[in-house]
Amino acid sequence: MSDASASPAESGQPVLSSAQTAVADMRATARWTIGATAAVGGVLLAGVPLAAIGKVHGARDIALAAGGLLLALAGVAWAIWQTGEALSPRFVTLATLDEPGLDDLRARIAASPRAFLGPFGTSAAELAAACTRHSTVAARLEDLLAREEDPRRRAEVTHRLAQARANFAEAAARRRNLLELIHAWEVRNVLRRARLHTLIAAVVVVAGAVLFITATRK
Repeated sequence: MSDASASPAESGQPVLSSAQTAVADMRATARWTIGATAAVGGVLLAGVPLAAIGKVHGARDIALAAGGLLLALAGVAWAIWQTGEALSPRFVTLATLDEPGLDDLRARIAASPRAFLGPFGTSAAELAAACTRHSTVAARLEDLLAREEDPRRRAEVTHRLAQARANFAEAAARRRNLLELIHAWEVRNVLRRARLHTLIAAVVVVAGAVLFITATRK
């Protein structure tokens, strides 16, 4: 995750933009990893077994070769599966911020709540409440304006309605930006786990390759 998405500017839009860019970059990395891993699987399935098949003799060697090949392919499949999770659509809400994997994001928000939430409190719950409050106020003022006939009062209600709409628009933008950040952190966490699984899978692939070579080295 880049520092731009972790330490947003005071205005709303830069946060949204950098979070979306971060997700796109991380998913591009995931696609590259899947492509590279699939290429390794293609080599295992194609040239290497066919070239060495004539060197396999006896039940023991056949078992070693088959087991090694299956183990290597299992490692490749596992790496692709885990990395593919980063490309899966993810549904997040403000409540997702309370999940254990987002501890660092919560800490950043707590350290600088105004940068993330603007003037709408110090927590995601307060931001959500502000969205609801300003939306409700705007709806009531719209209803009042429709029934008001006095020109002076209509002007006053119109002014208050414009303020309520502006407040709701800013709160909604902050909420949208925060959701984008939560989504970006979720994808980052999945990609980090996928990297660990890919490393483990690489060890499994090497172990399978060693078994296969052992069976075909004669």
